[in-house]
Amino acid sequence: MVKTLPDEKYTYTPSVKNPDAIPLWFCFPAPYSIAMSSLGYLYLFRLFDENPAVSPERIFSDTGKTLHSPENVELMGFSFSFELDFLGLFKMLEKYKLPLRSAERDENSPLVFGGGPVLTANPEPFADFFDFIIIGEGEEIIEEIIQVYKEVKNSADKQEKLLRLAQINGIYVPSLYRPEYNPDKTVKQYVKLAKEAPDKINKRYIKDYRKAVYTPIVTKKSVFPEMFMIETSRGCPKRCSFCIASYLTLPARYPYFETIKDSIDTGLEYSKKLGFLGALITEHPDFEKICRYILEKREEEEFEISVSSLRVDTITSLIVETLVKCGQKQTTVAVEAGSDRLRKVVNKKLKEEDILKGVKIAYKNGLKGLKIYGMIGLPTETREDTEKLAELMIRLKNENKGFNLTLSVSSFVPKAQTPLQWSERYDNQRLEEINNFLRKELNTHKIHYKPTSIKWDYIQAVLSRGDRRLSGLLEKVYGFGGTIGSWNRAYRELLKHDGQADIPGFDWYALRKRSCEEILPWDIINAGVSRDQLVKEREKAFSLQ
Repeated sequence: MVKTLPDEKYTYTPSVKNPDAIPLWFCFPAPYSIAMSSLGYLYLFRLFDENPAVSPERIFSDTGKTLHSPENVELMGFSFSFELDFLGLFKMLEKYKLPLRSAERDENSPLVFGGGPVLTANPEPFADFFDFIIIGEGEEIIEEIIQVYKEVKNSADKQEKLLRLAQINGIYVPSLYRPEYNPDKTVKQYVKLAKEAPDKINKRYIKDYRKAVYTPIVTKKSVFPEMFMIETSRGCPKRCSFCIASYLTLPARYPYFETIKDSIDTGLEYSKKLGFLGALITEHPDFEKICRYILEKREEEEFEISVSSLRVDTITSLIVETLVKCGQKQTTVAVEAGSDRLRKVVNKKLKEEDILKGVKIAYKNGLKGLKIYGMIGLPTETREDTEKLAELMIRLKNENKGFNLTLSVSSFVPKAQTPLQWSERYDNQRLEEINNFLRKELNTHKIHYKPTSIKWDYIQAVLSRGDRRLSGLLEKVYGFGGTIGSWNRAYRELLKHDGQADIPGFDWYALRKRSCEEILPWDIINAGVSRDQLVKEREKAFSLQ
């Protein structure tokens, strides 16, 4: 039995379920409208739903009546894409009267698991809340999880189930490891609590990635109404040294051109809006052929397309013509920094002349505007680099009269599993000063400036390089409402009432520069690029300044 909702159109056929099919809740820690815009979440649900051994149900933070009763659910999975998703996770566990921590859930509770880029990069701040965690790409491992769970589902011993699941390559069972710390609060080691536990957990990924992934369920009630999404690339070979999206999805892979054509044809049967996704879609070896095919189809029928972003030095007149003819008025390009020097440091192989040329092509061929993405507070950034970012935007504005330009910036967050994972982050005051300078300079020239919140980026930095000592803090933050002010309040309460003086301060996690010899909380994860390789790439980057 499959629960369908009004205004939903399935692009696949669910399987007929076995009588003993496993009741599974596949959860997204946000409302329905947001979840239904996530291709990764929907595609994994499809894989569960095509398996006769599984009876899956989509669950959202605003789900009302459910198909499966909570007491009958055996597996409860969460798609975890952003650090702050823990707030939605806690809300949903609490809603269904489940303890937040794995250790407090007994044999009568479902096994709670999670997956996604945040958990693959560094699962440790959230480790106490999951029974097991998928490291890497879920579609590579789902069948194995279901098969092993079927073998142990009748066991009354939760530990036995987890030990068996831990034998699957790519499955991390946090309760099988105990972190120990040095007097200086750094990680000393991880102690295995069961001999069956692997020493490291290897990232799983699809090696034979030939068939394009596309939207399984189309709905008007998504934040992108009736959008049919097609993944045209997975990963990015450019390896910008701050970019978790690039490093976690290595190696870069591209589906065959013919399967993308088939996906476009399928999409037009269900929708007149096609969205093309990927970390770097223009890197597809046949991207211009894809554009020509889209233009051919556009001659036959009316439809719109959108792309997530473009790399500015790959923009061509054909690409822009395709976007414009199919209704896209503007798109996003990333320049990261204002100077060639700083772009070299972060391995953004992009010269100013490339940026000027790409924006000119976009302007001359009919786009109405561009959102230009940059980053402030990058390692080695100076006042001169900041000034050059403002100068670049002003020059682009002057050379493309009437073109709508927006500079959208975030502040640098050191991400686990990247060459800059050891780097310091500038304090909030310095970052706000950079923000104020750019805002003043750009407003004077009528250029839109949209920075992210420095304070929330700081919290993201705490979580990005955090460890299990944050568990109690996260619970208190949730209890205090999850606002920006709740973080300091939660920390004070933790020290005052719980006596956890061993938990480091926020700056220790967010700002501190680490030694390349330091054991990191996420070293238990093998994400596919060795520490030695990351160190070499880091040293190469800083040698270019």
